[in-house]
Amino acid sequence: MTHHYTNHRYFQDMGQSLKKAGLCSPTLVIDKRRLDYNINQLLKVIGQGFQYRIVAKSLPSIPLLRYIMERTGTRRLMSFHIPFLIHLVDNIPEADVLLGKPMPISAVRYFYHWQQQQSCGFRPESQLQWLVDSLARLQEYHAFARDNDLQLQINLEINIGLNRGGFSDLSEFQLALELLKDSDYLSLSGLMGYEAHITKIPVLLGGPETAFRTAMSRYREFTGQIQKVFVHQALERLCLNAGGSTTYPLYRDNTLINEIATASALVKPTDFDVFTLNHHSPAAFIAAPVIKDVHKPNLPMASGISALLRMVGLSPQRAAFIYGGNWLASPCYPAGSKRSGLLGHSSNQELYEIHKDHPIQRDDFMFFRPSQSEAVFLQFGHIAVMNDGIIESYWPVFQYPEHGSPSPETKRPLPKDLSASAAER
Repeated sequence: MTHHYTNHRYFQDMGQSLKKAGLCSPTLVIDKRRLDYNINQLLKVIGQGFQYRIVAKSLPSIPLLRYIMERTGTRRLMSFHIPFLIHLVDNIPEADVLLGKPMPISAVRYFYHWQQQQSCGFRPESQLQWLVDSLARLQEYHAFARDNDLQLQINLEINIGLNRGGFSDLSEFQLALELLKDSDYLSLSGLMGYEAHITKIPVLLGGPETAFRTAMSRYREFTGQIQKVFVHQALERLCLNAGGSTTYPLYRDNTLINEIATASALVKPTDFDVFTLNHHSPAAFIAAPVIKDVHKPNLPMASGISALLRMVGLSPQRAAFIYGGNWLASPCYPAGSKRSGLLGHSSNQELYEIHKDHPIQRDDFMFFRPSQSEAVFLQFGHIAVMNDGIIESYWPVFQYPEHGSPSPETKRPLPKDLSASAAER
């Protein structure tokens, strides 16, 4: 596939597709053909023997996740937010879920309070891994599980040189392993070594290749410690997670890491325009109607000064007010467009400079590439899915369950068997 990031005909055709579908307000569009192309690139890597875990926060839509699960043959998801974990469990009860960040013990308690009242078939003792980054947090989880007679799977976050948190000291890690080995309530399910900053390591510090080798060497130190505490075969059953959207192509074999997590690479926002993803194609766009086409725009109350600024090239000859604005996104059509400095940011109707001879007109669509997907996707309601020039479906984004974020005043008391332990008080 040729990567025409700002191809004039491509965006004109997309605009016509949106008009034919009757869309008339800011819309998040996924190009399904490009999405499939990116999935095929991913399959080339995970086909080398890796398990694949979808980072759900980056693709926050149940139909989108289900589509990718089917294409990649996985049921493994990663979640970073308790309300969205509940949403996932409610809608994909067969999922195997790994928490992507450590949760406060209050969040763990809240999840089990919710889960105890459900009958969706999700079994957290075998389908959910809690991420733990320190011995102190592990002791909190152990006290909670013991006092409530629960079985918790524990994935230990390890610092493999990128300093995003997790176990760094091998002696503390040793104590954590011994606690897990002796516990009747917690079990070691795996490790997570986050290394997504590797592509940004400057040459002065060794560059990405050196950083990757160092990270894998550090990861191996932690797996070696596990082999000393547990039997040698212990690694075979563990989830040894690493990877990210900018680093997953670096993995060549599964002799150390057996699971790769990624998601943003499949839609490629601008934050992921890095050398490791040159073979991926942007697949997500914001379409915003042009509501006012302004020739020779003027500063407020300063028409004369504006004319002078245009003469010396400091003010645009043409600009357009769009429907909405102020998103984490950059304009990609018309090519060369940029936010105008004549006015401040606006989420209602933002002003963008456009070339004076561009054929775009009022009521046409201007297009933007999101800088990230996890927050931006949640701002537009249903995602419009375009396939071969036709808007074929609309995929809803994540919703907060009514019980997902209770206020202190409305929170129901916990059942006796899920109350805080003495150690937590």
